[in-house]
Amino acid sequence: MEVFSFKSANVVITANTAADMTNCWRRFRARVGDKADTYCDYRSTLPDSLALALPSNGYSLMQTGDADFREWKNLPPVFYETALYNISIYLTDVEAAPCVLHKLKEITELFSVIEIGTHKWLLSAPLSFVNEPGIFELTFKYKPCDKPERTDTFSFRVVSPKLDTKDDYNHILAEINAQYNEIVFQYLTLTLQNLQRGGKSNNDVVWLSIFRNIAKDYEKWVRFIVNKPHLRQTRTVRHDRADRVKRWTPQMAEHFAQVEAEGRLEREYFRHEEIIHTHNTRENRFVKFTLDRIAKRLTSIVATIKAKNAKAKESDKVADSEIAELDGYVGSMRHLANSSLLRGLRGEPLRSESMVLQKRNGYAQVYKYWLLLQKGIELFEGANAIGVRPIWELYELWCFLKMRQMTAEILGLHFDNPKEITENPMPMVKPFEDNNQEHTVEYHCADGSNVRLHYQHTYSRKTGEVHTATTENRPDIVLTVVKPDGFELTYLFDAKYRLLDDNKLNREDREEYDASGGADTPPADAINQMHRYRDAIYYGSDRFTHAAKEIIGGYILFPGRGDNESVRKRFFYQSIETVNIGAFPLLPDASDPSNEGSLLFEFLTKILTAPSVNDHLRDAIPQKGLQYVSTEQPTPQDLVLVGYYKTEQLPIIKEQRLYYVPAALGKGSINLVSGFEKTKYLLLHHDKERVLIRLKGDGPKFYPKTALENMGFAPSGDYYLGFEIKDFSPVPGIDPNAYELERKGQQRFTTYFTTIDKIMATNE
Repeated sequence: MEVFSFKSANVVITANTAADMTNCWRRFRARVGDKADTYCDYRSTLPDSLALALPSNGYSLMQTGDADFREWKNLPPVFYETALYNISIYLTDVEAAPCVLHKLKEITELFSVIEIGTHKWLLSAPLSFVNEPGIFELTFKYKPCDKPERTDTFSFRVVSPKLDTKDDYNHILAEINAQYNEIVFQYLTLTLQNLQRGGKSNNDVVWLSIFRNIAKDYEKWVRFIVNKPHLRQTRTVRHDRADRVKRWTPQMAEHFAQVEAEGRLEREYFRHEEIIHTHNTRENRFVKFTLDRIAKRLTSIVATIKAKNAKAKESDKVADSEIAELDGYVGSMRHLANSSLLRGLRGEPLRSESMVLQKRNGYAQVYKYWLLLQKGIELFEGANAIGVRPIWELYELWCFLKMRQMTAEILGLHFDNPKEITENPMPMVKPFEDNNQEHTVEYHCADGSNVRLHYQHTYSRKTGEVHTATTENRPDIVLTVVKPDGFELTYLFDAKYRLLDDNKLNREDREEYDASGGADTPPADAINQMHRYRDAIYYGSDRFTHAAKEIIGGYILFPGRGDNESVRKRFFYQSIETVNIGAFPLLPDASDPSNEGSLLFEFLTKILTAPSVNDHLRDAIPQKGLQYVSTEQPTPQDLVLVGYYKTEQLPIIKEQRLYYVPAALGKGSINLVSGFEKTKYLLLHHDKERVLIRLKGDGPKFYPKTALENMGFAPSGDYYLGFEIKDFSPVPGIDPNAYELERKGQQRFTTYFTTIDKIMATNE
């Protein structure tokens, strides 16, 4: 069906689609409400009439506004990111083959150019806007018969039925850019975003986007300055013969008469002041400075683009016309810098205020454009100029950001305190590149536990103890809780900018959907992916014969609507309680950010504040006939080394994480028992002070006296066995104070081995 028609004198643009426009409109209106009726603007550089297939007219074409318009505001959308369109441009009275202009080479080459008659041409292409809502600029170049070549543009908004792409989408962009400056922007995009205001951002992508918007005007005003420069009057003192002096003061005339009377006129030089005009002003030097800096940065950017183009696949290449245009700007900047006015000047930045730069025509405009390029979008007032990353990727980043903020809030930690939260400084993405890099935030809790939040963490066969046995897996977000005893609990989250269309629900899901009050449904394949993650990622090391399941649970984050009570009735939420696999709706809300992800916040609070490992494992689902057991939890027959310490020894024991016993027979030596090399625990005692802590469990090491002395100890014998301490956090659930220490005669300081069950017996 035809949904769009623009007609001008010799240009006709149409758009057709096979998509169900009724369903697109219904879903979009359900998302944004009544403002859907006035959501979109349409703009053209050519004047004439526009017709749209609107819901109010039964999706038949209806003319909007009067003829000879260039802008049509406050209309419903006809372009959706979920639909495929065939765009056609018909041109008449055109001398040569026209072409479409776009930064993406794929778009320029997608358009077929067909001559359909004398001076008649057709440009046609199928266009899909999947994951790229925003402003699409359809720009085409052609030469009307007997007229100069011209370039025209028709722009329209592409909307999403999943997200409010004006308010909530810009809310996402603002939140991401506030935390990770410059990460949202991208050069090669299908659509553009209208970002008039925002935080300071001046990476190459933003800089180039702004430069393209101001380039022609900037050049125009520099040329104006070259032709009508600001000149400065200066007074200079000269000494010349009388015939070279132009202005005579009474004193000079009197001196002239005296010299003439004395006959010395031909040998006399007269001191006089002369006013001259110079173009070597700080304002002109500033203009030269801007030209030099712009040309230098533009040259660097063009080189980067060309290098990327040489290695990129065809769909990711920058169009040749775009590169040629940028090269043209470089040449123009250098030509202006070499003009007669500026050639001999040395460019320099402005170091103080200048009324000329603020008020004089030409200079004021150049100064304004320079500030725009320096400040980025902070001051940018232009329209649809900046490309941003695909919406699914931005949604992923935003979900990570929300979890980053939620985790800090739940744990009561602050980002401005590096002792509480650390974050790797590497950029998550690079300008002109599409690749994401792993990003990690680490939270250091007062109780000795750590929480790590990873973005784009990769598991493979080579990633150490936590790995896959087969192919690489890369969940969007990984949350790892490290308890004080060293036990790690891992949860996976995948952000999916997708919904299951309610028109495609099966009967069972439809009944549940209706009964819940219409809470949106995540896509089934996304939930299935979490099952695959849990099956694919293992823990394994030399200490275990077999690999063990690593992932406690996996969860989808998706832009779903529905109040909390409605969501609690859906299968994807209830499955979190039963199998620890499910989904949480996480939808941006620009009007009230506190509403964002309340169910997710509730869940994170539960897993981040659980006091013990068993609280986490209780809800985990192992294979039939098995149960999850914390390998760090004591078992009855685990060996315990019981050892005494002197007050002055404790600081060194803690510093070196080592407890040693004599390795020879005699006084103070220990009776070794079967399996002593696997001792896991140490009961340290001193008078009434006792603590049960963990050893590394990899067996004692042999230490000569000198080695211990170098570590700060004061051994009396020659050789010792040293047991390395894992950490000093007390083993939970066991009270060593109730245990009665063994004695050898009257000796209270005997070092010996016992077992956990003997210590536990006194706790009962």
